[in-house]
Order: sequence, then C-alpha cells, then structure tokens
Amino acid sequence: MHSPDDRTKSADDPGAGYAWINATGSAAGRWLWGMTPVERQIRELARLGLSRVVIWVSEESADSAQRLREDLRRLYQVDLDFRIATGTEQLFSALAEVEEDLLLLEGEGVYDERILFHLLRQGSGVGVMDREGVSAFHLRADQARGLGRVLEREELPERTASLWADLGMEIRTPDELEHYVPSLRLTMSPFAIRVPAEGDLRSIDHLMYRRTFKGVIDAVARYGYYHLVRWLTRQLCRTELTPNLFTLLSVFSIWGAVPCFVAGHFGVGVLVAWIGVIFDSVDGKLARLRLHLSDAMGTFEHIAAMPGLGLWYAATGWHLTGGELLRLDGWALVTWVLLAAFLLDKCATGGFKVIFGKELFDYRPLDAAFHLVAARRNISLALMTLGVLVGRLEPAFAAVAVWTLATLVFHLLRFAWIGLTRSEEEVSAAVAGS
Repeated sequence: MHSPDDRTKSADDPGAGYAWINATGSAAGRWLWGMTPVERQIRELARLGLSRVVIWVSEESADSAQRLREDLRRLYQVDLDFRIATGTEQLFSALAEVEEDLLLLEGEGVYDERILFHLLRQGSGVGVMDREGVSAFHLRADQARGLGRVLEREELPERTASLWADLGMEIRTPDELEHYVPSLRLTMSPFAIRVPAEGDLRSIDHLMYRRTFKGVIDAVARYGYYHLVRWLTRQLCRTELTPNLFTLLSVFSIWGAVPCFVAGHFGVGVLVAWIGVIFDSVDGKLARLRLHLSDAMGTFEHIAAMPGLGLWYAATGWHLTGGELLRLDGWALVTWVLLAAFLLDKCATGGFKVIFGKELFDYRPLDAAFHLVAARRNISLALMTLGVLVGRLEPAFAAVAVWTLATLVFHLLRFAWIGLTRSEEEVSAAVAGS
C-alpha cells in the first residue's frame, strides 16, 4: 500500500510561508535508507504542502547535504534554495531578519512525519522538542526574529522554558502527540532523533523501518519474512527502481498463481504466490522509506490484489473437482463453503470498521493476538504450501476451509460482543470519528 498515513497526507492550512533547514553539521549529509536526512525533510515538507525550502549548509556539509536523488524533482514541485553559511552566526543573523512565518528544522534530525504535521496543523507559535534536544519549530516572523537575536548572543543548551514563554511558544514533546497511525494499525510514539556525525546508525535505521511496518500483522509476516523484506528494501533503497514497479510485479504474481492452481501446478503456483506476497510487502516499505508515494497506485493495488485470495481458492477447487464446481458435493462443496466464509469475513471486518471507526484486528489485544493466526492470505498460503511440500494438498485445502470458517465465527462473535457491551455514546463517537 503506497498511500501515506491519512492523518498526515496534508495539512488543512499549512500556515508557514516556507521552511529553513539548518544543515551546517556534517551529519546532515549521512545516508539513511537511500537519502540524506535533509532530503527526507524536503520530501515530507513538500508532501505537506510547502513549496519553498531554504537549506543552510556549511563548507564542510555543502557537498554531502546537497546530494539529492534524481527522482526528487519529478515527484515534488518544491523550490530549493541552498545557502552557504560561513558560521552559525550568519544563520542566526539571517533568522533575526525574516519577514515571514517559517518552519525551522535541524538538518541532522530524522523527524516522524506526525511531528511535522502537528506543527503545520497547529499553526505558528508551536514547537516540538525531544528529550535529547532535537527540535522543530513553526515560528511567526516576530518569534523567528526574537529567537535569532537570542541565538546571536548565546547558545541555548537548556532551551529554558522562560525563553519559550517570552516568545509566546508552546513546546511539546513527541510523546505528547498522537501515538496511533490508522493506515498502518500501528501504535508507536512519534520520534525526533539526531543523526550522529559518525558511528553506527543501526538503531535509527531500525526505528525508521519499524515505522513503516504495520502494527497488527500475521505470524508469517512477523516471524517468517520480516528480515527478508527488510534486506530487500535496503538494497532497493539504493537504486532508482520505483515502488510502483514492485506493486505491478506483486499484482501480476498474485494473479499469475491462479492459472497455475487451475492446471494443478501447485508447486509453481505457491512459489509465484509467495513472490507476490513478498513484493506486496516490499513496495509499501520502499515507498514510505523513500517517500515515493502514490495514492493512485495504492488504490490500484488494493482493487487489483484484493480478489487474489478468493481466486486462489476457486482455482484450487476447480482443479480438485476436475472443473465441476457446480456439483454441490465433495470438494465443490468445500470450495463454496470456503468462498462464502471468506467473503462473509470480509464483510464482517469491513462493517466493523464502518460502525466503530477502527479495524477489528486491533480493537483489543485479544483481537490483535488472534490476527497472528487468523485465516488471512499469508496463513492460508502457508497451509497450502505445507500441503504441497508433504504431498497432501487435499487435507491442507480442507484445513484452510475449516480455519476460515472458524475465523469468521470468531470475528462475528467479537463483533456482536463489542456491539452489545459498548455504550451508545461510544458507538456514536466512533462513527463520528471514522
């Protein structure tokens, strides 16, 4: 899925005229998941509606901080103004003379997109500061001038509360911002981290990757191919290959498994299906880490890939019945029960989201735990693969049908229980917020 978090897709009224990035430190040019922290900020700002960014670089950081991916100009319409500062005093002097509202960011910082969204949504006069001192501000012109004059005279190692009060700034920590990301079903505190000038980047690297992974996933994705997808994504981040290419490969592979199942080539079929599943995971991570996002391709992927699992079931049933699926006995009956349970489960979980404003999979810890083994695409494909490997496809297909039916029953019971135990006010609030 390529589309960004629906909360951070755009700010209703950005309010900032432009952004300043202080990239005078050498760490601003270090490479993380295919680009520098500076370019990552530029892309996030452009996604949020800003069209002008001033990047202050030093002689030390000029070459590395100005390294930009070739696809930046193609993807984002943003005016970039690189300025060389002979010293931080020059930057502070320039800040003391600004005449427009602006966002002020640290070029060595990696910011969770929710932090930038918060600054733009709240309007000028707000800031976010991590406990380690990594900061981001949305300043009115007079606040920018006041901060610039202070910085010209002295450093601010403690970022005193009195200064922010004098400037009329409201400062928050990342922990005070929204922790839930609806599009990823992920609960995770927003982060602002400073990239070190040298040394290991693995902890930051891991945090950034974790931010792209869905919070509620099945056991196969969590324990099976998690590290494989991470390795593939890392290699692809260094290339110019687009996430859209892997979306297409994923859809073609998922659909390509269908004729294999019909013809009885189940070994080839499950291999092609797994390739589609892997690419389906890679494309979203690559898109989020490289900020190469496409709503149109995300919609296409959702519509095109959604019928895949149902078609795998139908194709397998077609082969097991010798093409006589209309005979309502034997494997034909198993196939129709499986398809009916699959479709009803989709309706149940989709209806729950419409009514309660949240996915049933992550409504409570119990639901998230069950989703680890629920009869979704990966779990069903794993059962079929096991059947192919041991030469027992028929029992594996029957197991998929039984487990899909059990999953439907569990979801219906949870739907009913939650509906009966939630108050009318809670349901109304959920619907209003959905």
